[in-house]
Amino acid sequence: MCKMRDLLSIILFLHLSLGVFAKTTTLFGTDPSYAGKVIKLNCYMDGVVGMQRTLDSCVVDASGAFKLKADVSSPIQAFIPNETFKGYIFLEPGGKYEVKMPPYAERTLAQMLDPYYKPADIFLQIVGMKETDFNAKLLEFEDAYDFYSMKHVLYGGTVDSFMNSIDQMKEIFNDLYADPFLGRYMENRFLLLLNSSSQVYQDSLILRLNKLGADEQNPAFWDIFNNLFENFIPQSQYDREQYLAFQRIIEEGNVKMYFMLISNRYGITDPSLRELVAIKWLYDLVNQSQFNQFKVMDLLQKIGSGIASQQNRDLLTYILNNTTSNIIGSSAPDFKMKTLEGKKKNLLDYKGKYIYLNFENSVIDQTQKDLDVLLRFQNDYKNDLLILNVGLYDTPEAVRKIAQRYAGRMHFLLAEDSDALKKLYNIKSIPSFFLIDKDGNFLMTKGAEPTDELRLLLQRIFKSN
Repeated sequence: MCKMRDLLSIILFLHLSLGVFAKTTTLFGTDPSYAGKVIKLNCYMDGVVGMQRTLDSCVVDASGAFKLKADVSSPIQAFIPNETFKGYIFLEPGGKYEVKMPPYAERTLAQMLDPYYKPADIFLQIVGMKETDFNAKLLEFEDAYDFYSMKHVLYGGTVDSFMNSIDQMKEIFNDLYADPFLGRYMENRFLLLLNSSSQVYQDSLILRLNKLGADEQNPAFWDIFNNLFENFIPQSQYDREQYLAFQRIIEEGNVKMYFMLISNRYGITDPSLRELVAIKWLYDLVNQSQFNQFKVMDLLQKIGSGIASQQNRDLLTYILNNTTSNIIGSSAPDFKMKTLEGKKKNLLDYKGKYIYLNFENSVIDQTQKDLDVLLRFQNDYKNDLLILNVGLYDTPEAVRKIAQRYAGRMHFLLAEDSDALKKLYNIKSIPSFFLIDKDGNFLMTKGAEPTDELRLLLQRIFKSN
């Protein structure tokens, strides 16, 4: 009876806790240019690969009115993704925000094909925002932070001058420390400012970040985290001893030594931070050629045994499932396409032959030249090689027009989701080319352009087969 009473007490406590800490937050507005469009409210789950979670979505009504709701237990940075912008806002538990967004605009074809194009980052305009509101306080601090950062970019300064700037900001925004989220936000920003000084050692900043600890819900944490640890292992080659240690760990797949190095050499003892660093360092090596990529992936898989946080385990699983696209010998990810007749196809439907993927767009001048060369490849190796010309950001009419020139001698298809396919195959530019073997594994990802060098490679492949 006592045990049952204790159990009921625990259930009641959890129920009350959830009721107290998780409150429904509402975001709403009206803009006729969005009528009929689907609007999503997302947040990032991490700052390594940028996994996103949709908090809510809705179809904007005919008048342009929309309403989005999310259960929030602590302040969180959310955003509305759009064709041409990402509108950011910080949500507090139980908050109600009326927002104004820029008029709806679709990406142009030039923007779609531009490998460097990114939607603009903006802060959503909150109607009736007061100076004492959470977002107002944070934006005011950001303005001050930008001022001090630019001052040091323009004029440099000693460590003392950097610390003096930080002390001034702490004095001006001392009241922000009353909010734990804002207090941690500022402290991470101060580390980022110090990281711009050439006189501050990286190791000392790592120790300071370790003292603050991992704060995955705070975007300021991810800014300093990525600044400190981006491409960390390749850059360690300037410290020969450490670089050789990394090399040995990767070659041997030694998980224990890897975590010991992170803890003992760099003083990263915060459990979650140590796990994130272990993942980040190897993730940055996945598509580089300094180390054997299969051994890097093997170590990534092995470190799962040392990851205790479920959130970090989810991050590692996502990386293992989605970051092998450029590794020779790994399986080419399956994806959906449509024929010009509208029939649905998958890459796996063509398994059994060597497949040459040409991700192209009909308006690009280079496309016609590439297709002429590929037609010769198709004619020479028609019994062994299947060429799939997959249109990205293209229309059936445009692809059909260009396909007619080749009278059915090559396959022309359309990507079902061009944005997703670009991400899946890590496509940096259009056109892009991949060669896949009979078993569905990558044979070439770099240097696979239709050239004489590729022709010689194909001759050797098919002669040996």
